[in-house]
Amino acid sequence: MPVGKLGIVPFCLGVLMLAPAAAQADVRVQDSPSPVESTDEAVDEAFDSADFLPPGVTELPETTVEAEFRQQEVEAPTRTPRPLQQVASSTTVISGQQLQDQNFAMVSEALRDVPGVDVVRAGPVGGQTSVFLRGTNSQHTKVLLDGIPMNDPSNAGRSFDFSALAIDEIERIEIVRGPQSTLYGTDAIGGVVSIVTRRGEGPLQIQAFGEGGNYGTHREGIRASGGTDLYHYSVGGSYFHTDGFSAAARRLGNTEPDGFRLGTVSSRLGWTPSDQFEVDWVVRWIDSRAELDDAPFSLGQPPTDDLFRLYFTQQLFTRVQTTWRLVDDLIETKLAFHLTDYDREDTDDMFPTRFEGQTLFFDWQTNLQLTQNNLLVVGVDYLDESASSLAPFGFPPFTEESQHKSGFYIEDQWQWADRWFNTFGFRWDQWNTAGSADTYRVTSMYQIHETGTSLHGTIGTGFRAPSLAESLFPFGNVDLRPERSKGWDVGIGQQILCDRAYIDVTYFRNDIRDLILFDLSTFTLENIGQAKTHGVEVTSRWYWTEDTVITANYTRTDTLDLETNAPLVRRPRNKGNIGIGHHFLDSRAFVDLTAWLVGPRTDSRDGDVILQGYTLLNVAGYYRITPGIQLFSRIDNVLDKDYEQITGYGTGGIMGVAGVRGTW
Repeated sequence: MPVGKLGIVPFCLGVLMLAPAAAQADVRVQDSPSPVESTDEAVDEAFDSADFLPPGVTELPETTVEAEFRQQEVEAPTRTPRPLQQVASSTTVISGQQLQDQNFAMVSEALRDVPGVDVVRAGPVGGQTSVFLRGTNSQHTKVLLDGIPMNDPSNAGRSFDFSALAIDEIERIEIVRGPQSTLYGTDAIGGVVSIVTRRGEGPLQIQAFGEGGNYGTHREGIRASGGTDLYHYSVGGSYFHTDGFSAAARRLGNTEPDGFRLGTVSSRLGWTPSDQFEVDWVVRWIDSRAELDDAPFSLGQPPTDDLFRLYFTQQLFTRVQTTWRLVDDLIETKLAFHLTDYDREDTDDMFPTRFEGQTLFFDWQTNLQLTQNNLLVVGVDYLDESASSLAPFGFPPFTEESQHKSGFYIEDQWQWADRWFNTFGFRWDQWNTAGSADTYRVTSMYQIHETGTSLHGTIGTGFRAPSLAESLFPFGNVDLRPERSKGWDVGIGQQILCDRAYIDVTYFRNDIRDLILFDLSTFTLENIGQAKTHGVEVTSRWYWTEDTVITANYTRTDTLDLETNAPLVRRPRNKGNIGIGHHFLDSRAFVDLTAWLVGPRTDSRDGDVILQGYTLLNVAGYYRITPGIQLFSRIDNVLDKDYEQITGYGTGGIMGVAGVRGTW
C-alpha cells in the first residue's frame, strides 16, 4: 500500500471508533461562507480524482478540511479570486457568519483572534485603535473596503484608526500578512486587511437587530437586500452607544466615564445588463463622537481626566467600478474610481484642532487568461491625496497640502498540474514629492496530496511613502524618502487526524529601513530608523465532532529597534488564543468560548516601561427560537481581570450584552 491517505486508514478507523458517534457522520463546515465553485476546472478535477481510491471505490466523502478549502475563495493575496488552498501568502479569512456567531460589534474585536496581529486600544470603545501586523508599525497596515483605501491622508502617519469601524454589511475579512506593496502600493509593509461587503441576492429580505448591556451600551441596526440577474442591492444602517468607562485608568484616581456614539450607513448596489458587463457601487458613511481624556506627552506616561474634551469624526468611503469580460471571459478588465474623505475635530480646551483629508484613487486592472494554467494581471493606478489642518492657537494656524503618484503593477500567476502554485509580481510608483519606489513579490506553494502536506514560502519588498504631515506640513521634511522593507516567510501545513484537523507553522522575518523619526540633533524628521521583526505563527483547527470545532493560534514575535536596541513598543513577544465552538439542539443553539493570552511588552522606546501580560476569557452564543428569530449574547472578560493595553489607559471589567435579531 502506498504511503498517504490509504496508509493511515487503520489509524483513522481507530480514531473514529474512539470518537463520539456524531464524529462518524459527514462533518458540516460551520464557520465558512456559502460554497463557491472553483474557477479552475483542473483543480476541481484533481480533487475528484480517483487515483488514490481503493479498488472498487469510485468516490470518498469529502473531508472537513478539503470542504473548507473548497468553500473559501480569497481575492486580496493576488487581486483575483483564488481558492484558499492555492495561496502561498499567509492569509486568514474571517467570514461574516463568524462575525455574527461571536456577536462582534467592531472589526477590531474580530482581528484580535488572528495570528500575527496585535490590536491596541486606548481606553474604552471609541478610543484610538491601532493594528500591528507581524510586529511592524500601525501605519504599515493597509486597510481596504472593497478595494477602497481607507487609510487617513490627514493622519500623522497615514495610518487607519479602527475605533469607528463596525461589522455592518461585511461578507468577509481577509488578512494577508507580509509585504504587499507590489499589488497595493504604499503602506502595505506589514500586510493588508481587506474587507469585502455583502451583495444582495434573491427576493427582498429584511434583517434587524437590537442589543443592550452594561456600561449603558446598546446597538440597533436594520438591513434590506435582494437581487436578480439584472441588479442587486444591499442597504443597511446601525447605531451604537455606550457610556463607557474612564479612558484614564481608575487606579490613578480617574472616575469620569468616556462615552462613544457611532452611526454607520452602508450600501452596495449593482447592475448587470449582460454577462459581459457589470457596474458595482459601494458607499459607507460613518459619523462618530468620542469622549476623550488628555493624552500624555510621551510614551509610557499615563493620561488624565478631561471632563469636556470631545472627538468628532465623519468618514465617507465610496467606489464605482465597471467590469468587462471579453473573448469568452479570457479577458477581464476593471476600471474603478475610489473616494476617501475624512473630517476630524478635537475640542481640546488648550489645543483645539480640525483635520480634513481626501484621497482620490483611480485603478485600471486587466486579467488575461493566457493558458489554462497561466493568468497575467496588469494594472495602472493614480492616487491624489490632500489634507488640511486648522489649529487656531498653532503656528501656522492653517495648513493645506497635497501630493500625488502614478503606479504600474504586473503579476504572473501560474501553476503546474494541481500541485505547484506560483506568483511573481513587480510594481513601480512615482511620487511627485518622494520620488520613485519599486517593489517585487514572489510566492510559491507545493502540495503533496498523498500526505495532506502543503509547503509554502514568499519573499517580497514593501514601502511607505511619507505622509503629508511628515513631508509638507509644518515641521515636516520635503526631502524624506519612502520607508522600505524586505520580508520573507516559509512554512508547512499538514492535515492530521484523518483530515479532521489542520495545522500550519510559518516562520517570518521583516527588515525595515529608512524609518521616519524625529532627529533631536536637527529638530526635524529624518530617515534614520531601522528595525527588524521575526517570529513564528502557528495556526490550527480541529473538527472534533460534527458539532464541535476547536481552534488554537500562537504567535512568537521578536522585534528590535536598531536605534535603541530595545523591542518595539506594544508588541508582545508571545500571544495566543484557543477557542471552542459547539452547536447543539439540532444546531438551533451555539456557544463559543475563547481565551486570549497576551505576554508582557514594552511601552516606551527605551524599553524601561513594561506592561504585564494578561489572560482574558470571553463567551458568546445564540439560540434560534424560530428559523427567523434568534436570541444572542456575548460576555467579555468573564473573569473580570485587571489589565492594561497602554500605560495608564483604562480597560473594562466584565462586560455583557444580549439581544435579538430577526430575518423576514
